Amino acid sequence: MQAERAPGKRRPGAGETPEAGRANISRQRVVEAAIQCILDQGFYRASSNAIAERAGVSWGVIQYHFGSREALMLAVLEEGTGRLNEIVRKAEITDGTVTERLAQYMEILASYYGSPEYLAFNQVLINLEHDPRTSEQTRATMARISESVSPELNRLLGKVLEGTGIRRPAVRSLLFHALRGLSLSHLMLETVPDRRDDSRLFADHRKLLAEALGLLVEAQRNPGR
Repeated sequence: MQAERAPGKRRPGAGETPEAGRANISRQRVVEAAIQCILDQGFYRASSNAIAERAGVSWGVIQYHFGSREALMLAVLEEGTGRLNEIVRKAEITDGTVTERLAQYMEILASYYGSPEYLAFNQVLINLEHDPRTSEQTRATMARISESVSPELNRLLGKVLEGTGIRRPAVRSLLFHALRGLSLSHLMLETVPDRRDDSRLFADHRKLLAEALGLLVEAQRNPGR
């Protein structure tokens, strides 16, 4: 199985002028700075000035690329979408037992949902969705996320369940939410100093969960289920 994270900086593409390439690099630097500011200070304290300072640019550069802080935050949400897309598009699940394939699927999900940056993307989503200025654009972005990512996630899950005949939506959905949820739970524990010892059990937790879900899949194995 191979799972890769999208690169942090965009390289100029074929036919792209050096000026456009530098502009894209500058834009990406601002997006990365915004993500780090959100992680360090929280969504509301990640001000435009703090982001500009971290990126090493002026507020005018941010205005040039995005126009407003709200538009920058939407770009951060798009960055999260791009990273998830890149991970699932390049990921593969090799042959093995159902439990082994579940463990591989969990590793793929953990590479995104267990990354610190996901906390920033989630903060942006929650806040933009409740902001009347950005709620409509946020919902449209989430719809695009679902449309672009779902086929690849279904491809991977189909590989996990290959040969089981399981088509029951509740079982398929449970596998995704359980595996993603464990990654997110341990990610959140990492932010609490006195609970970090619990996060060291993550490898054991992943192994046990894959085994438990493997038993569930075997119990559900039926061409009509």
